Parts: sequence; structure tokens; C-alpha cells
Amino acid sequence: MSTRPRPVVVAIADKQPSAVAFAADEARSTGAGLRVVHAVGTGAQSAEFYLGAERAMLDREVAAGREVLADARRALDQTHPGLDTEFVLTEQAPIDALDREARGARLVVVGADDVPWYERILRTRVAGRLAMRAPCPVVVVPELEFPTGPDGEVVVALDGETSAAGPLRLAFEEAGARDCLLHVLHATPPGTLASDAEAARADVSAAVAAWRTRRPDVMVLEGAVHDDPATAVARATRAAELVVVGRPHHTLRLGVSRPLASRVLAVAQCPVAVVPADYDGR
Repeated sequence: MSTRPRPVVVAIADKQPSAVAFAADEARSTGAGLRVVHAVGTGAQSAEFYLGAERAMLDREVAAGREVLADARRALDQTHPGLDTEFVLTEQAPIDALDREARGARLVVVGADDVPWYERILRTRVAGRLAMRAPCPVVVVPELEFPTGPDGEVVVALDGETSAAGPLRLAFEEAGARDCLLHVLHATPPGTLASDAEAARADVSAAVAAWRTRRPDVMVLEGAVHDDPATAVARATRAAELVVVGRPHHTLRLGVSRPLASRVLAVAQCPVAVVPADYDGR
């Protein structure tokens, strides 16, 4: 049986060099292949049924998509020569393509835009399935300068509303691979009872202690703040090279209050990984 890691998938809408570079770095550091995916469909109907002007419009999108992938290929040839890479042009709608790709990926990387991908995920039925049930993390990468190397850090945000298991696993993996500090950030909102805040901090410390034992090579800083969780995490994105947050447990909460993940993604200044609770690292 093959032990090759599942591929890293990056979905690009146009020239998004930061997303492509992040995904390529992930693939190289884990020994995985890279799949660069560009989707041109609208989702209104399958490609076989496009006729006349609609088919001509789709053909133009396909031609433009080939150029997008060609640009990505040229960039990767310069920055990551020899990386095992597949380039995929699909006539599926972007969300449908992401849903399919996520089933076999280690993680999916997407570029941020004026309407963040994760916001689209939360607003649509198919993408909602991806956000809530995809077996892999989704990383949203803004086209901004953000710290990398020994001066950067990985921040994992634990808010008590989402499981810590998957986010902690990915955060320790990423900090270890990058040889950088892991900052465990736990924020309790104003108005939280002191006894509840202390109990939550104890739970976080216990979960982190188990991972410290498993990964003694990772330097860990635990921090607790009394602040709105999204505000505290957004502040952390200014100095981090990656922020890790948990995926909402289920869709029922979404109509009541926006989960931490979507609130952070709206203002993040570094890549943000949104991780399912059962992420197993394979």
C-alpha cells in the first residue's frame, strides 16, 4: 500500500502568487504532490448543455483559464523546480470543484478576494457541505506580505466553541515543519465568569500538555486574554505567518452568530487555516 501523502490542492481564480507559493511550500515540506486547480463553470448547468452564446462564453473562460494555469506553471518552475505538480482546468463551478478536490486532499488552499472564499462557503449549500464536512483543512491566503522564517510564528486560536483536537494537531505540525514558535491563544469574551474562564484555561492547558509530550521539538507559548476572540485573533494575524482556527461544529449556529473562523477571515492579514475537529494529519 502506498504511503505517499495526499496532495495539497490550491484553487486559483487568477494570478494569486501568495496562495500558489504557500501551497507549494506545504507540498514540498510534507513530501506531497501539488494540484493547481482553476474552475471556470458557473454551476447553473453542466458544460454539456451550454449552447450558442453561452458555449462561446464558456470557451473564452476556458482559454483564459489555460493562461492562468500557464502563469502558475511558469512561477512554480522558478520558485519550486522539480515539485511534483498537476495542473487541472475544470468546467465545474469553483465551489463544486473544491468540494470534489477536498475529498482526496491533505489540505485545500485558496486565495482571499473581495468576498472571502470562506464567506462563499458559508452562504451556499454545496460549499457549506465542504466547510462543515470536508476531511481536510481549508487555508485562505491573502495577497499581502506576511512574516516567514524564524521570526514568524504559528498561532492556534482556541475559543471553547470549536474542538481543539484538529486545530492543535495541524498547528503543531506546521510549527514543527517551519521550525518556529507555536503561540496557543485562548481568548475569553468580556463578561465571562472568572470560574468559567479558569476552567476553560485549564482545559486548554491540558490539551496542549498532551501535544507538548508528543512533539517536544516544538517551542510553545501559551497565552490567555480577556477579549473578544475574533478581535484577539485578528490582532495576532498581524505578526503571524499562519493562524489556525477550528471549523464550526454545525450549520445551525450560522444563522444566529458568525463563527470565529469567518469573522477572522474577513480581516486576516496572514494565511488562516480552518480545521475540522477530526483532522488526522494523514
